[in-house]
Amino acid sequence: PFFWAYVLFACTFCSFLHTMNARRTDITQFLIGTLIILVTGYILQFSFFKWDLTEEKRHTLTPATKDMLTNLEDKVFVRCYLHGEFPANFKRLENSIREKLEEFKDYSDGKVQFEFIDPYELSNKKIDIKRRSRKLKRNFWNSLFYADDQFENLTDEEIRKREAEQEKALDEKGIKFTRLSLKQGGAQQFKLIWPGCIIEYRGKETPVQLFKSESPTFTDEMINASVNNLEYELASRLRMAIRTEKPAVAILEGHRELAPIQMADFLTAVEENYNLAFVKIDEKINAFSDKIDGFDGRKNRFQTLVIAKPDSVISEKDRVIIDQFIMNGGKVLWLVDPVKTDLDSLRVRQETMAISNENGVYEQLFEYGVRLNRNIVIDYQCAPIAFDAGPNGNQRDIKMFNWYYAPLMFTQGQTHPIVSHLDPIKLEFASSVDSVNAGKGIKKTVLLKSSPLSKAWNTPVRINTSIVSLEQNYFEANKNNGMPMAMLLEGSFHSAYYDQLPNNIRQDKSIGFKDNSTKTAIIVVGDGDIIRNGLMPAQTGYTPLPLGYDRYAKTVLYDNKEFLLNCVNYLMDDQALISVRSRTIKLRKLDSKKIAHQKTTIQMANTALPLLLAMFMGVGQYLWRKRKWGK
Repeated sequence: PFFWAYVLFACTFCSFLHTMNARRTDITQFLIGTLIILVTGYILQFSFFKWDLTEEKRHTLTPATKDMLTNLEDKVFVRCYLHGEFPANFKRLENSIREKLEEFKDYSDGKVQFEFIDPYELSNKKIDIKRRSRKLKRNFWNSLFYADDQFENLTDEEIRKREAEQEKALDEKGIKFTRLSLKQGGAQQFKLIWPGCIIEYRGKETPVQLFKSESPTFTDEMINASVNNLEYELASRLRMAIRTEKPAVAILEGHRELAPIQMADFLTAVEENYNLAFVKIDEKINAFSDKIDGFDGRKNRFQTLVIAKPDSVISEKDRVIIDQFIMNGGKVLWLVDPVKTDLDSLRVRQETMAISNENGVYEQLFEYGVRLNRNIVIDYQCAPIAFDAGPNGNQRDIKMFNWYYAPLMFTQGQTHPIVSHLDPIKLEFASSVDSVNAGKGIKKTVLLKSSPLSKAWNTPVRINTSIVSLEQNYFEANKNNGMPMAMLLEGSFHSAYYDQLPNNIRQDKSIGFKDNSTKTAIIVVGDGDIIRNGLMPAQTGYTPLPLGYDRYAKTVLYDNKEFLLNCVNYLMDDQALISVRSRTIKLRKLDSKKIAHQKTTIQMANTALPLLLAMFMGVGQYLWRKRKWGK
């Protein structure tokens, strides 16, 4: 601000000398106007405001992020390594990162400081020096102007050694590189970039990966997704850096739940913000909580429990321990398959029988206010599948069909933070859920719902690949309003075992049995495979694929991971992460066909029109001044 104040003062002084022969009133008006501008600029440097005119408020931070920045206790330093010469789309990402960090700095009252570092600065300067040496003579003035000629003395081997050390240091700190393929001078070249940051707070360094690609081919949509997630990535990592203790999430095991590698992508994402623990109950009362002397109930060691597709009966004692975990304020994410399907038989024989999956939790959930139906929901709004349609010459004819057993859940129009602004969510051999015991004072919210073109087949039912031959008119008959597939329940729950246990157990102080819970929440999803990620064969076994990955499109199409992370964040009372992640910034592309047909017109409008407008305004001002002063 002071620099521009000096510039304005210089302009004012020059104009004052130029207008010495003008009338005194004009000089006075000019000086007063200039003084107003200077005073206004001086005052504005002590205040901060922005006017965001974009539709999705892309330049406005969420209230949760603003609150975190304004309450920072110490300074934060951010080092960003996405800097240098690279294609325009990554330059756009760099500019977006810079703008976001500028906002962080403004709202934190200067506590957030940042710098951009080019990991290959030495090589770039060496190339620049060689380029200048061919064009400029080495003289005294050039050596003064180009003060970085000291790097010319470094050999290429020394520069590469330093850069290798920098690459190793970045990799050890958790920043991963991206390999770009570029065409320069007609030749194919490759370049490494490091689209990430290191956040340093009170001596603790936290890495932030700002570009995450799901396929090796870079697209504008990937860059746009990275721009969308900038605030979430930066804010969540900063929150992690300043957090003194992580809340704990428990993953239930011991009842043939999904293996860790089958939900590795989800677990990795959860572990970024919370401590994870795999817990076997084994009928031990202290599996989730501890008894504290002088306290009637028990104190939970975990805030949320995830139950991922149990495939065997959960014993009565284990269910009581889960019930008491809820009664003491614990949250539970239930991912349950009410129907068991033999997929191996379906692959080999193209058919199988779907039967009820007796895992023992149905009566317990019924008492809480939700019923898991033993049915298979088929939906015309579904994911595709590839099948062999017969011979095609000496090849097989592989075609895509609608796989009605894999319904897609669309959440457009829903305002709940768990499901707002999500892409389709894929289920497979899923079952519907119903609300029961409506008079218990529990608030219930349907999170996922099938389309009106869906039907439910009650078990036992024959599953056959010939379902792909069904036409749309089959689903249009007896249309419904859609069936709930996932439900959130919030409030004070009544124990499912308040009248089933003997008095000596309910009154035992070492057990600390409670009939009613404090205010808590559970989420019930009628599909256990919603959390399952695919596996890719590797030399050492299997490598997990991203959750929501489509093997036909070779990219992530479904927002299963975002939905589940939102569920966990909501149950952990971490509304800040949900509010940031649910934001969507539209990518407004130019119309390539219109550009091709109207190329000349657009070029003229962008080059000649501004010049014509400037000439018109100049001529108009000249005629106005001639008419005014000619009198």
